[in-house]
Amino acid sequence: MPGPGHFLRRNRAKHGGTHAQQATCTHHSDSCSNDRNSKLVKGTIEMKKTLLATAIAGAMVYGATAAQAATVYDQDGTQVDVYGRINMMLNTGGTDREPTAKEIADNDYAAGDVVKQSGTEINNNGSRFGFRARNQVSSDLSVFANAEFRFDADTRANQTLQTRSTFVGLDSDSMGRVTVGNFLSVYYTAVGSVFDVPQYQTGPILGGYGAVNSQADSIAYSTPNLEGFQAHVQAQHASGNDAAAGARDNSSALSWIGAVNYTWQDLYLGLAYAQNRNLGEDNDRGADYQFNAGRNDQEDLWGATASYQFTPEFAARVKYETWTDNADYIQGDNDPSVDSRIDNVWGLGATFNYGMGNIYGDYFRVRYVNDDLSSSNQWVLGATYRFSTPMFAYFEVYDADFSSDQTFEDFNDDLLYTVGLRYDF
Repeated sequence: MPGPGHFLRRNRAKHGGTHAQQATCTHHSDSCSNDRNSKLVKGTIEMKKTLLATAIAGAMVYGATAAQAATVYDQDGTQVDVYGRINMMLNTGGTDREPTAKEIADNDYAAGDVVKQSGTEINNNGSRFGFRARNQVSSDLSVFANAEFRFDADTRANQTLQTRSTFVGLDSDSMGRVTVGNFLSVYYTAVGSVFDVPQYQTGPILGGYGAVNSQADSIAYSTPNLEGFQAHVQAQHASGNDAAAGARDNSSALSWIGAVNYTWQDLYLGLAYAQNRNLGEDNDRGADYQFNAGRNDQEDLWGATASYQFTPEFAARVKYETWTDNADYIQGDNDPSVDSRIDNVWGLGATFNYGMGNIYGDYFRVRYVNDDLSSSNQWVLGATYRFSTPMFAYFEVYDADFSSDQTFEDFNDDLLYTVGLRYDF
């Protein structure tokens, strides 16, 4: 019996985000090419409302996991799967950058250095493996657990596994779901993931991408699906333990995240809020429990998104994200020009399934906190080609700041090109 994560993966491509993927495709930009997958696509379209609602629920539990999972144990109501992916890419072009204040303070670079990033390089792109388990306690109640790890597929030695997500929980059709541990925030799942379409570089997703937006020491509750409507609340706990008593505030603190989403036929709507509390070493407590690094205390985040499946092949999406309070904060020295924090973002995108893969594009209008910095126009175009169910190739072009007065030579110099191969198992 497939779990919610299975339906998530079957639905993602429909809306170009985590909430909608066709058949056995495994990423927002995936597609299915053979006859078997085409039949599954038709079946998915027929059941789209039910499956899409289930996909939202599954995303809150499993996040974006691979579709080619191998079941290694399935007895007495308990199922254990092993899954993973190898994702390799080649990047070239783009723009170089200035070092951050932290890099200068750590003596990684000197002030005035230019950090080269525009050369050609082969890179790992989110390769990972994981384990997930589920036990059916009764007809209405199941328990689950998940552990996922990341590694650098382009490196031979000195490997260090990174924990991407580790959590346990209970799931009831009538009562809802409780998840405890380190998992994707409900903000990302409801809003951010809709635009997490490209394989590599996309525009701003405030609050972090799925790859970095797992929230440790968290507990979340999701309501049952109520005619397409679901609500989610998440609390992240910060402890004052392991700090010198009296030297700092040793009391515990909570940071809250909330989201609601609604699915009706081909329409998806999402709204989310994330409370940002800076509880790091420079403030009260010994551990850094900010929702988003580089933001000040109480710079809270709001986001809204919508996507619509106009035809079985074409879907479009739109979003708006904004920080509620941009407190005085300077990155680096006292030069306000180095404060490049984002104030708000508008995004517009679309995905077209051409049969052997997807063609997708996103445009973002980005406004910065520092009024001396002009708003930027960012865009990405990409395409995938699926060789088989587990493997596909992708090609993407990204521009971090397009201007209408750019010459063709300047325009071409700024582009970042990515080509890659991804295999899911």
